[in-house]
Amino acid sequence: MASLRQAFKKAVCSLLAVTLLSAPAGPAAAFTVGEEKELGEKLLSLVRREFKLLDDPDITQYVNGLGREILTIAGPQFFDYHFFVINNREFNAFAAPSGLIFLHSGLIDITETEDELVSVMAHEVGHAASRHYADRLGKSKKVSLGTAALALAGLAMGAGPLGQALMTGSLAAGTTMQLQFSRQDEEEADRLAFTWMLADHRDPSEMLGMLRKMRKITRYRQGKIPPYLLTHPEPENRYSYIEDRLLQEPLPKAFKPVDDFAFQRIKYRLLTLTKEPQDLLPLLRNKAQHADIKSLEGAMVHYGLSQVYLAGRDYAKAREELGLVMQRFPDRSLLLTDLGVLYLESGQLDQALETLALAVKRDPDNAYALFNQAIALQQKNKADQALAIFEQLLATLPDFSKLHYRIGQIKTAKGNKPAGHYHLGVYHWYEGDVKTARFHLKEAMRDQPEGSQVKRQAKELLDTIDRLEKMS
Repeated sequence: MASLRQAFKKAVCSLLAVTLLSAPAGPAAAFTVGEEKELGEKLLSLVRREFKLLDDPDITQYVNGLGREILTIAGPQFFDYHFFVINNREFNAFAAPSGLIFLHSGLIDITETEDELVSVMAHEVGHAASRHYADRLGKSKKVSLGTAALALAGLAMGAGPLGQALMTGSLAAGTTMQLQFSRQDEEEADRLAFTWMLADHRDPSEMLGMLRKMRKITRYRQGKIPPYLLTHPEPENRYSYIEDRLLQEPLPKAFKPVDDFAFQRIKYRLLTLTKEPQDLLPLLRNKAQHADIKSLEGAMVHYGLSQVYLAGRDYAKAREELGLVMQRFPDRSLLLTDLGVLYLESGQLDQALETLALAVKRDPDNAYALFNQAIALQQKNKADQALAIFEQLLATLPDFSKLHYRIGQIKTAKGNKPAGHYHLGVYHWYEGDVKTARFHLKEAMRDQPEGSQVKRQAKELLDTIDRLEKMS
């Protein structure tokens, strides 16, 4: 992976240099919705190549569910929005062109409540809905789509080596400065977020909590600017603006009670997916000794311990800790799913199938339970049943790479090699491995008649890959 990143870093920096030298100088022009969609596609391909997206179904359903809640209030949009969680410890959130919203795991780790997280997401949706990047790029005389994508990728990637290289190159050309949100942009995004939170009966004062954290992180860094502030300047002005709105706006006496169970569960899921078990175990053990199991916060410490023990394959202790949480929350289908996953990973397939079937019965839309149920069926040599569930999930999780991998496995094993190669090609494309993706997609097309669905799908994806790779 290190050699791949070095090669990619060299390639994109070369592309950036060429693009900057060859970018046409001309009058400012409107940045169209079509151009914004193309820029978003390019940016997403760069992010997928450099970073790991945390896209397990429960994580994807949770963050996109919050996103849909905001968008339902915001009204019709130019784009179909997608919300992604990036495995990165930086405090960063990023509204990319064409409705792509990236949340770094480090930012979610800092948040304390679901309303705080929603306040950040609503702010980013505010930027996307207002098409602030389109406005900035439309006014630019020198920035091509390729340059913009590379500069935005550097901002989205934060403090990683590639992100720093891209931002350094972009800063030399003034690109990053051109993409920095203005004070007016920030005020508009905050105004929209404030309004949407009120309409959703969520407490907009939670916006201040996140701004306080941002201010604290900035001071802690001792002059090193957090990635978030590269595009979101002047947090002090934002804080004053929200304070003024809270004083001026007639607020309800009470807001709707927020059940933070799903939020706390996702926080601990992300924590155990992004940190080493040996580092987390002593910390969570110490917290558990002082935690009140009757409180949500106390119970979720034990949930975190269950996930740490599961990652370390100590299945007995994982079961014990999860059992404590299930006693506290006996009706949560996601905890039942977690138990099924524990059985699955410990090789207890019958118990896994029984438990996951019950979780699906309680909540038929639980994609995390369905996905793991299909894996258990596949391991029980019930490939047809597994395939039916995997293909059902494609409708709601079309970008989930592991789903395409499982379908590709089964299709190939059943003798349908063209379809198997196609799904494996999609898997490798989503995982950022362009070379292997191209290989499988070409194999999917081999000896297939013109007009066949697999050949058409493979060619469409190959054309997309070629177009994005050549973009400058």
